[in-house]
Amino acid sequence: MKNNIKHISWTWFVIGLIFLGIVYYFINMYTQQSNKIPQVCSLRKCFTVELARTPAQQELGLMNRTSMAENSGMLFIFSKNDFYNFWMKNTRIPLDMIRIDEQYTVVRILTAQPCITDPCMVYRPEKIALFVLEINAWIAAKWGIQEGMNVKFRNIE
Repeated sequence: MKNNIKHISWTWFVIGLIFLGIVYYFINMYTQQSNKIPQVCSLRKCFTVELARTPAQQELGLMNRTSMAENSGMLFIFSKNDFYNFWMKNTRIPLDMIRIDEQYTVVRILTAQPCITDPCMVYRPEKIALFVLEINAWIAAKWGIQEGMNVKFRNIE
C-alpha cells in the first residue's frame, strides 16, 4: 500500500512538472512575440507601428483605412536623410506626420487632412528626415510629442 502511495505521489509530481513546463513554454513564446513588435516611443507613449520600407509600401501608406487604433501608426523608413514629400491621396483619416532625423529627434510635426478627390495637397518638408511616423491626428499633442524631443525605436532594424 505504501509503495502505491509513493508511486502515485511521484506520478502527480511528474505531471505537475510537465504542466509547469508547458505553461512556461507558452508564456515564454508569448513574451518573445510581444517583444518583437515594432514600436516608436516618446517619453509618455509607445505606438505599435507598421513599417513602410519599400517604395510600394510607402506609396500605399495608410490609404483607404477608415480608422486606426490610437496607439498605432505607420513608420516610413527611408534610405537616407532627405526632403520627402507626402500627400494624403485616398487617405480617409486625418493624420499627424512626425518627421524624425537620424538622431531620432523630432524635427517637424504637422497635421494632414484626408484627401479623397484630386488634386491633393502635397506636404513639402522644411527639414530633412530619415523617418516619418504617421499617427492619428492630434495624438502627438495629446501625448506631449514636440519638435526637438527624441523618440526611441524598439524592434526596428
